[in-house]
Amino acid sequence: MFGSFPTSLAILGLAVVLGNALPGKEEDLINLGLPEGMSVEDYLNAKREISKRFDQNAFKDAIPGCRSEDDPSYATGPSKFKDGEGVAVGSHCDNGLYTPAVNRFHCWTDVYLVNYQVEYQDWLNTGLVIDCATTSSCNQQVINMNQSCTTNTASWDNAIQTQIEGKITLIKDKVDAGASVSYTHNFGGSQAFSTCSTVSNTGTCTWEDKGCHAIWKAKRNKRIFGYMRRSCNTPRDGTNMPNTEKREDGYYTVGMLDFSVVVPDNQIIGCAAKCSDLKYPDEAPGGLGELIPVPAGI
Repeated sequence: MFGSFPTSLAILGLAVVLGNALPGKEEDLINLGLPEGMSVEDYLNAKREISKRFDQNAFKDAIPGCRSEDDPSYATGPSKFKDGEGVAVGSHCDNGLYTPAVNRFHCWTDVYLVNYQVEYQDWLNTGLVIDCATTSSCNQQVINMNQSCTTNTASWDNAIQTQIEGKITLIKDKVDAGASVSYTHNFGGSQAFSTCSTVSNTGTCTWEDKGCHAIWKAKRNKRIFGYMRRSCNTPRDGTNMPNTEKREDGYYTVGMLDFSVVVPDNQIIGCAAKCSDLKYPDEAPGGLGELIPVPAGI
């Protein structure tokens, strides 16, 4: 409590007062007109609390972890998923406070995967050139592409990362028969991981001229959506899901945080470009596909 103000109300009020610029001097803080009974020390604590908060789009192409800045309790705005929806991955980030008489909040994070959606990247010149003036195979030219890969930001928690990767592999095995994935961690020397399809792509181009043709490609990927749910033995205020009802398992949801990762599907081979083209002559392939539930039982 800040004086006679509940913590959550004080913080929400301060978010408006703070704006984009934060004052640096004590007298500046006082001049802002703090809530009655709120000290500068309380204000600074609230300021630190606000700085932890992030919106539901913060973890696109990324897997959250157990750091305080990944805590679903601090996410602003509602999750687009229903509590308990999807396939459970595992439970992590336990705060280890098991003694109710001493510690009020025993909390942990549950991980769920919900659905996936096909998405396409725009055409990209592969650098491969076929000059039909110098080859006799232009009536049926076989094109081989290297395996397709995507890059996402990895979780800082190895257990979460490993479990989600395991589920992604099972999803690929089940919905894309014969096309699994492999992973490379700390890709490019950063907190990133690369996901690559285990099969290469092959296509055929047919030209009936003596022109010079450039081979382009477009990636077809799957974006997998999920969320992190912060669970506690006691309801809490000041979160994006304050004072929720007790769940059937006897615990409370105090926050939900959405995330998504993109994984490779296959590559579309484009045969329509001339060697002199700076842009592929056709529109970008496809669009966003329908949302498909993650298969149960994986």
